[in-house]
Amino acid sequence: MWWGLSAPPFAVGLLLLVVFAAGLGWFPVYGTGEGLAGQVWHLTLPAVALAVGAVGMFVRFSRAALIREFDQDYVVFARARGLGGAAVLGYALRNSLVPILTATGLIVTGMLAGTVLVEVTFALPGLGSLLVDSVTFKDVPAVQALGLLFTLLITAVNLLVDVGYSVADPRVRLGGRTS
Repeated sequence: MWWGLSAPPFAVGLLLLVVFAAGLGWFPVYGTGEGLAGQVWHLTLPAVALAVGAVGMFVRFSRAALIREFDQDYVVFARARGLGGAAVLGYALRNSLVPILTATGLIVTGMLAGTVLVEVTFALPGLGSLLVDSVTFKDVPAVQALGLLFTLLITAVNLLVDVGYSVADPRVRLGGRTS
């Protein structure tokens, strides 16, 4: 998935549209579909377009964090004591969760920004399309409201990541002094 890191979601979306919608005819080109199955069918290509870059980045950050943890002394000591690979992997995963959570927060906020372009690419009605139309027609209050909404969503994601730090690593405390 190394190529997914450098491909923006709208470009992946265009490629998916050309290959799977127009070329092979497996998926619809645009629209939202009717009923649950139709909506899932219509949203498959946009979800894949958003996920390609996110999965590539998540795998890269996770791999780097695990490699760094496997070089630590406690992993060498655990292997020397005869612990199995699964136990050592569990220790390394637990200690690499903080950088992985950081990467996850960055990926989710990037996906929030990427949905604007993906909605326009797949002609989906949503907040991204509303934002583009509001900018086009100079609807300043709508642009301000959507900017505030996206800011609140990004703030909520960052707050969840910070709370996740304290769950993943007990040494991290929320709102208090460290001892």
